[in-house]
Amino acid sequence: MANKELVINNPTMNLEQKTIRLLGCVAQEFQAKYIKALAPLGLSPLQTNILHVLDYGPKEGLTVNQIKKLQIEESPNISRALNKLMDKGFIIKNRNSPDQRVVQIQITEDGRVLHEKADELTASLLQLDLSENEMETLYGILRRL
Repeated sequence: MANKELVINNPTMNLEQKTIRLLGCVAQEFQAKYIKALAPLGLSPLQTNILHVLDYGPKEGLTVNQIKKLQIEESPNISRALNKLMDKGFIIKNRNSPDQRVVQIQITEDGRVLHEKADELTASLLQLDLSENEMETLYGILRRL
């Protein structure tokens, strides 16, 4: 875990530097908790995000490029993550279009169940101990960055 006290108590950093570093620390802590929560399901955050976009996407599925565009962060490992999900039966790949080069990725029923379990396991991680007013202020600040 990130040691926020090292940032807070650093006399050589100005307020802006401390703020940026603390944002990084908080992001690192949330990511570590997220990874740990997903471990019992054998899922990575990237695989979970893929299941999420497929579960809420069109029934006919999405192409690999569409999935890439819908990811929270860029990753060069989309194809590898898709293959792992397919090997486990959580997604299927179809060539249903006239252009056989186009592959539609669809979530399976097992994939939907797994996505729901992942959401249940991680829901408590996505909560902040802030008042509504504090949350609105923080959200507004983060949107401007």
